[in-house]
Amino acid sequence: MKHAFFLFVFSLLLFGCDTSVNSDNTVTAVGVVHKIEMSTWMYGTHTLADSSGKHLYALTGSSVDLNSYENKKVRITGNLIDGYPVDGGPMYINVTGISIIE
Repeated sequence: MKHAFFLFVFSLLLFGCDTSVNSDNTVTAVGVVHKIEMSTWMYGTHTLADSSGKHLYALTGSSVDLNSYENKKVRITGNLIDGYPVDGGPMYINVTGISIIE
């Protein structure tokens, strides 16, 4: 059982998202930006998804045009928005910086 858990965690680290949250609610994460078409939660304009398509974060960008990064692998920096997640949705981030990863 320990080996299965280790393999699961290892594969998440290898293929998943690189995410870190600082004590001041600043988040850095890697994934693919997708526009929200329909969701069970009602917040954010875009999501950040891992390589399997799982929604990691709901995103909004008051100073960043997230439409320019749709379907691209990016590294984002932003701040967690208090009061989320709700309705079974992901954590909510106000994106303050974004860059494409080749």
